[in-house]
Amino acid sequence: MDFLDAHPLPDRRVLVEMSPNVGECLHAIAGELLTALETGRHGRRPLRDEDLFPDAHLLIREAREFRERHGAAMRQSVTAAVRAVVRGWTGATAVTLDPAWQRAWMITFGHAQTLYLRKPRWRDGRAWARFPLSARDVTLEWLSHAQDAVALACALSLCEPLESGT
Repeated sequence: MDFLDAHPLPDRRVLVEMSPNVGECLHAIAGELLTALETGRHGRRPLRDEDLFPDAHLLIREAREFRERHGAAMRQSVTAAVRAVVRGWTGATAVTLDPAWQRAWMITFGHAQTLYLRKPRWRDGRAWARFPLSARDVTLEWLSHAQDAVALACALSLCEPLESGT
């Protein structure tokens, strides 16, 4: 059975545990994203800033101007985070994330969804189905779950009292 769980640990760290297949697949997807970021292409399609950073502003002109000013720096920041995940994690079934790794994990698996979306979700025109309909949908669900599980574990660790009994 495939699974991915994340649990808060002391000192704001998070333990991520997953089945071997999930670890291998997530690591491969992170590698695909790194290649796309470094080459500017995913397969035959260009990897555009519009796809990576679609919600800068509601007005198209303002969003375009924002990406022209900040797109290169944002892309560089995302590339550094993805590179850290790809090079620092082998796809092992258990990994402990300190706060810097949590940030890199969230950036990596949030932006990896771009590789599987045909359009940004809010412009797709179809409601998200309860059950995935295609292999692409299944992959998106896993990427979202990888991000959500770590976010929840981070939130839980922040809610824990600093001292017992307080």
